[in-house]
Amino acid sequence: MQKQKQNSNQQQPILQIKNLKKTIGKTTLIHGITLDLYPGEVFGFLGPNGAGKTTTIRMIVGLMSITKGEVIINGHSVEKNFEKAIANIGGIIENPEMYKFMSGYDNLIHYSRMIPDIPKGKIDEIVKLVGLNGRIHEKVKTYSLGMRQRLGLAQALLHSPKLLILDEPTNGLDPAGIREIRTYIRKIAAEENITVFVSSHLLSEMQLMCDRIGIIHHGKLISVESVKNLVEDNQQISVQFKVSPLEKALQFFKEEYPNEVAKISGENLVIDTDEESITEYTRLFVNNGFMIKGIYGKQKTLEDKFLEITGGELHV
Repeated sequence: MQKQKQNSNQQQPILQIKNLKKTIGKTTLIHGITLDLYPGEVFGFLGPNGAGKTTTIRMIVGLMSITKGEVIINGHSVEKNFEKAIANIGGIIENPEMYKFMSGYDNLIHYSRMIPDIPKGKIDEIVKLVGLNGRIHEKVKTYSLGMRQRLGLAQALLHSPKLLILDEPTNGLDPAGIREIRTYIRKIAAEENITVFVSSHLLSEMQLMCDRIGIIHHGKLISVESVKNLVEDNQQISVQFKVSPLEKALQFFKEEYPNEVAKISGENLVIDTDEESITEYTRLFVNNGFMIKGIYGKQKTLEDKFLEITGGELHV
């Protein structure tokens, strides 16, 4: 069951996807996706290879025809009013292409000439926002990949879009560069009230970057939840009991708690539970003659939840 964002301020969504479908021949690639994105939120789009992420993005930006359904950006239909809809979008796809022999500033000047009515001082404002004011007059060929990504963000923001679409924005970056981009994406969303739609295969990074996560699998949007709910649902943790005899312990536990999830992993009995139940289970094993040599627990991560939802397919 999809959980859509409860918007207490009754804001109008910037991006509305209504029953979006894509069929090629007899093959259905996208099965009726419905989704609303709101101002100021960072939305993460996750799914295994071939799940339909790129197909969905291409339909959102008008690069692929829509078989059925509708995409509305800031009140304008992509199919019925393409120019007005697309005018609200900024984006970068993986590594942005720049003229390396020119300075970052000159690249932005060159790009701004293609966009009508860029206010005077807008470039300086955006450069400061993405943290490049100290290096903006240096040639792009001297920039690190992280700096080039920030310059790409600046370019995408020049025309003051309502929706920023980023496909793999941290691809190829080192940990410091990834942290930089994450920081500026969060800053842009908060300070400019821009909706950010980001596709990435880095699960741990999405957990830190996004407000909500949508998981797409076999062309179906199977879960839309806040990151907090995905990671902390019921405060569940995965507990490993190093207990013997192992097989008998699993059989005994399932008889006592038939509705709980338990399995053997390596030499341990793994139980998905809450923190308060650990003491109860430990006492149960000990009182019934089982030997416990160790107990290890960790809160479920976004990766754990993703594996559960997609049936173990982690390649995204």
